[in-house]
Amino acid sequence: MVNRFFFVIFLIFISLNSIEAKNILKRAKIDNSTLALEFKKSLKKSDIRASAIKNSNKIKYVFDFKNCYLNRRVNSLLNLKGDVKSIRIAQFKKDTVRVVIDSKKEYKVRFYQKDRPIFYITLPSKVTIPQKKVNKSVAKTKKSSPKELFSYVDNISESVKLIQTPYSANLKHNYTIMIDPGHGGIKPGTMWAGYKEKTLVLQIAKRVYKKLKNLGFRVKMTRYRDSHISLRGRIEKANKADADVFVSIHANSIPNKSRINKAYGIETYYLQTTRNARAKRVAAKENADLLKSMDKTTKQVLLNTVFTGPKIQLSNRLAIDIQRGVLNSLKAKYRGIKDNGVRGAPFYVLVGAEMPAILIEVGYMSNPKERKRLFNPDYQERIANGIVKGIIRYLKNRERELE
Repeated sequence: MVNRFFFVIFLIFISLNSIEAKNILKRAKIDNSTLALEFKKSLKKSDIRASAIKNSNKIKYVFDFKNCYLNRRVNSLLNLKGDVKSIRIAQFKKDTVRVVIDSKKEYKVRFYQKDRPIFYITLPSKVTIPQKKVNKSVAKTKKSSPKELFSYVDNISESVKLIQTPYSANLKHNYTIMIDPGHGGIKPGTMWAGYKEKTLVLQIAKRVYKKLKNLGFRVKMTRYRDSHISLRGRIEKANKADADVFVSIHANSIPNKSRINKAYGIETYYLQTTRNARAKRVAAKENADLLKSMDKTTKQVLLNTVFTGPKIQLSNRLAIDIQRGVLNSLKAKYRGIKDNGVRGAPFYVLVGAEMPAILIEVGYMSNPKERKRLFNPDYQERIANGIVKGIIRYLKNRERELE
């Protein structure tokens, strides 16, 4: 018991140190047609993602700074005069600060960091702001000519054509989606009449992958073939890829043979504690491999750590949109499609996700009629269409909120 206590304290200590290690955007100001962003410490090249989005009458230059928090005193620069309408600054994700330059015209953008932790982004010459007190700590750096550490790109406008890839999804940003086909390799999942869950979900996942790719998304899968990936490994892949959405695909079953014809339908889950017996049963089935190696106390400590996270509500909304998308897609052709709803449940494959994450059970393999449908290519195609539409609906709603 003492060892477990010190282990938990150690985890908390590591988490606090991790937070302390992250960077902070302390100040932002315009100085001589340059946006100066002062950070607590120098940025790494891997922490910066730059992109451009061009519409018919304006262009947005978007900068994401990973592993970074926003100081509460830093505000967006709005109602600017000249070629830039505004510069919006916000905590886009839990550990990502986003800066968006709303420009009326395309111009040559350069961005670089000098030997102090100040990141510079060039602006058009015609940009003015109301007179404010000069921030001396930033202004002083312009008097010297420090050595330039690195220049990321000379002209971001040259990459606009790549980012302007037509989206039938009509989204404003390019997102990364992680698709997780459940089970695999030595873990076949549920098996009925010679059919295996691991085979079914990989077939559906590949269809989702292809559709999202064709729409211009950055898409990755936790496994591309019949291989075993641990539950922890799946989430680690998603976090490493800095995914915006995590979708885990599974198929359901019921052990009671007297009820196999009665249990059917689609249900989608997000990470949450629950008293619902059905949700607990489904979660226990999917968690079986991991639960063998955990005692009750360890499980509870782990779950309590993540259930207070900020992504739970977003995951709930993602689950609702995907559940609705799949149901609508299937009902357009097939009868008897059952909506088993959206529920919170303690799925360990979703634990530790740094992005909205859901798990969809696309149907019951234990039900003969539904099993036959699940291995029908047209049925799989419609499930994949529904998942894709649900993801797009969720992302569109998030963009409206963040504008």
